[in-house]
Amino acid sequence: MTASAESVPHVAGGVVVEYNNLDIALVASGWSVVELLRGDVYNDRGDFVGYVHDALVLPDGDTTFVIVNVAGFLNIGEKLIGLPAGAFEINANGDLVLPNASKDNLKSLPRFFYARN
Repeated sequence: MTASAESVPHVAGGVVVEYNNLDIALVASGWSVVELLRGDVYNDRGDFVGYVHDALVLPDGDTTFVIVNVAGFLNIGEKLIGLPAGAFEINANGDLVLPNASKDNLKSLPRFFYARN
């Protein structure tokens, strides 16, 4: 049996928002941004390749990017990169994993910069 909430009003910023047929089990299986932030990122060989600096949801509401700090030795030469959330996996230990990644190939990706308003 799948838990769901039908027409359950939620309050977000004082505005009532309704979700129809919200699949609670699906929501509960998602990633907690609070737990991800500052979390370590490993490759599928178990090598540390960086840590989560931030997570961004694009204005379309459907696309999420994870901003990873690919730090050098003693955090010298650190670099922020942005990767789609779908590129990551969670292993049996609950670690965030980037399959086939290495620090070198991540450092070769374009640097991520926050937009200036």
